[in-house]
Amino acid sequence: MIRVIAKRYAKALAELSEEKKIVEKTRADLRAFADAVAAHSDLQKLFASPVFTPEDKKAVIGELAGRMKLQPETRRFIEFLAETGRIKFVREIQEVYEQLLAERQNRAMAQLATATDVGQAGLSAIKTSLEGMTGKTVDIEAKVDPALMGGVRAQIGSVVYDGTIKNQLDKMRAQLVK
Repeated sequence: MIRVIAKRYAKALAELSEEKKIVEKTRADLRAFADAVAAHSDLQKLFASPVFTPEDKKAVIGELAGRMKLQPETRRFIEFLAETGRIKFVREIQEVYEQLLAERQNRAMAQLATATDVGQAGLSAIKTSLEGMTGKTVDIEAKVDPALMGGVRAQIGSVVYDGTIKNQLDKMRAQLVK
C-alpha cells in the first residue's frame, strides 16, 4: 500500500519537476530532506505523530527548508505531504521519485561488490561492461567485501551478476554433493 502511495506522489513530482526543468535540484532537495528526517528521530516522531497538526508540521518544514535552502517547489511539495498526512512516507516517495527519473532517463543503479579496491580504471571497465549488458547508462555504488575472495558481484534492480570466486566455489561444492 505504501508503495502505491509513494508512486502516486513521486509521479506527480516528477512531472512537475520535468515541466519546470528543475529535475536535478528537486532530486537533491528531496534526498537532502529525506536524509535529514532519517537522521533525526525527533523529526520522524513529529511527522508520524497524529498529535501534531499539519500546521505544526508545516512550520517545522518551513524552518528546515529555510536552513537547507530548498527551492520553493520542493518546499511546497513537502508541505503538501504534511497537509495530506503523507509526510511520514517522504523516504519512500524520494526513493520512488529517483527510480522514476532513472527509468525516464534510461539509467540504472548498480550495487557493486568486489573483494579488493579495483580503482578508477577497473570501475570504468565494469561500468562499460554493465552498460553493454543492460543497454542503460549505469551509475555504480561500489563497496569492498573481502569475503568474496575475488571477482565481482553486481546487482541492478533484482538482477544479480555474480562472477565472484566465492560463487564459483559454491557452485562446484553443489555439483560435488550431487
